[in-house]
Amino acid sequence: MMDQATSLLLEKMLQGDRIALGKAMTLVESDRVSDRDSAIQLLASCERRLRENDPSIRFAISGAPGVGKSTFIEALGLKAISQGHKVGVMTIDPTSSISHGSILGDKSRMTGLATSSSAFVRSSPAGTVLGGMGRRSHEVMTLLAAAGYDIIFIETVGVGQSEHTAWQFTDGFILVVQPGGGDELQGIKRGITELADIVIVNKADGPLTDLARLAKTQYQNAMHYFSSLRTNWTPKTLTCSALTGHGIGEVLATLQSYREAFTASTSLLEERKKQKAFWLNWTLGITANQLMINHPVIKDRMHAALQEIQNDQSLVFQTAFDIENLMRSIIYPDKKNAS
Repeated sequence: MMDQATSLLLEKMLQGDRIALGKAMTLVESDRVSDRDSAIQLLASCERRLRENDPSIRFAISGAPGVGKSTFIEALGLKAISQGHKVGVMTIDPTSSISHGSILGDKSRMTGLATSSSAFVRSSPAGTVLGGMGRRSHEVMTLLAAAGYDIIFIETVGVGQSEHTAWQFTDGFILVVQPGGGDELQGIKRGITELADIVIVNKADGPLTDLARLAKTQYQNAMHYFSSLRTNWTPKTLTCSALTGHGIGEVLATLQSYREAFTASTSLLEERKKQKAFWLNWTLGITANQLMINHPVIKDRMHAALQEIQNDQSLVFQTAFDIENLMRSIIYPDKKNAS
């Protein structure tokens, strides 16, 4: 049963209290045992509500550093708000090895959205988690959806093969590139490009306008080599300038067309089930790794192994094999060489 403080926090969050929503996110991102108990109660209530009515469409937005993802999200989000939408933004930032906090702090670069009563911007550190998502990203998205944010953007850590995780967690994948930076040559390669439902060539203004058109053509040609990963949707390539606002309306209209195609071809409830199943395997895999690596027996053996390496006394492949067998013996104490 939900405790009184958590119940009150949920009630305020559902009434549109942005301060309460921020506190709820802090709660679910906490690793303290007492906080996790309350967080799970809160999330369970949100999950039950979303089974009845989930207003959200969730987009991962990826791209190399410097392509203008934050400026693009700001312009697109403000345009969506002007049309009556509530916009939630979660940015997954590189983590400082010193403070363990977010390095970039995208909230400071989205001042329009951050101060809008119809938007919520949250920066979360990636920590040691790979895949373009934070450990609690799926939970934060659940809070945003339950609070009535119908367009949710997830700005991933960066760009690369690991973004496949972000693709699995969201309903659509947007790749942002810039003209003249060589990114257009990547269009003929598989990897992140084949995940894209929409490719946005940003910075299509001033002297880069012609280069942006060229990049758009090259990406459109490249996309023909890939099989669409979505039913009833052919990936689109668009140009825009997040700085001037040119083309942002067309981008939003394309997102709305995508939502219509997405909901027409698949049950949102079934899609959420797939996302939850993937998340369950993903998050428990992280937990299992942490628990095993921090097991006292393994921790001591790892420490000894690292010392052996420093003293040039280790045959590292044999050492790794021995530690793997030690792990198996911990998990299967009554079975020899269990696999």
